[in-house]
Amino acid sequence: MVFQSYALYPHMNVYRNMEFSLRLAGMPEAERRQHIGDVARILQLDPYLDHKPGQLSGGQRQRVAIGRAIVRNPRVFLFDEPLSNLDAALRGQMRVELASLHRRLGATTIYVTHDQVEAMTMADRIVVLDKGVVEQIGTPLELYHRPRNLFVARFMGSPPMNLLPATINAHAPDGTMQVRTETLSVSIPTQQGGLEVGAPATLGIRPEHIRIDPQGAVQGMVEVSERLGAVTLLHVRLPDGQMIVVQTGGDNTDSADTPIRMTFEEEHCHLFDADGMALARSTDHPLLAGA
Repeated sequence: MVFQSYALYPHMNVYRNMEFSLRLAGMPEAERRQHIGDVARILQLDPYLDHKPGQLSGGQRQRVAIGRAIVRNPRVFLFDEPLSNLDAALRGQMRVELASLHRRLGATTIYVTHDQVEAMTMADRIVVLDKGVVEQIGTPLELYHRPRNLFVARFMGSPPMNLLPATINAHAPDGTMQVRTETLSVSIPTQQGGLEVGAPATLGIRPEHIRIDPQGAVQGMVEVSERLGAVTLLHVRLPDGQMIVVQTGGDNTDSADTPIRMTFEEEHCHLFDADGMALARSTDHPLLAGA
């Protein structure tokens, strides 16, 4: 197990920290030395084996904690928020290192995190928990493009899905539902009925599925423009006061107090009932075709 706080013995050097459990298990000294040397090379800890934890950086201490778990050759690793004490740059670096290490070792790893970016970038499968209740299990893309309920929709994605209160306006013979909010109307292809005309609902759409469009039916006013280099995030206030986030290209020049028009890509809209449960769509994201 790898803890959030590293849980290293401060009076022992790196070698002794990694050796401790092996010595308790009665492993012969020569075998311990060989085993620790192999793991230290994998984690690039060779130069630090005689260092105390207080002489190491946060990333190095975390690698020691990981190494201490690896030397025991477990069938399952449990990581308990191992990166939460690191700064943003080091977290990004350690995410890559942990993903690479997982591929090299091939062992089952259970990774606990409150950071959905860590979950999305590192996991093969994700279990989303809310107050101890399993809300959804699936691959990162399944949870992102097919959230089972509002909790998962809010949790997966950075920035999160835009959610707007809505009402079912009409049903089409092909199963399409016409959904209306205070400021727009969209048609969503669904696999099921279940919602009567006039029923309350929630319309969801990801920031990247809203296009800036001079001919768009949706109007809004830019409140804040976040320029992130490759992309720009526009925080837009709709006429009814609701705030949404629109993801555009990095070359977008819209600034605060700029009126814009937008188009919601209907094939990417999500619909949730009054209990917050998602209605399955009859069209799916291309990356999930056949999944």
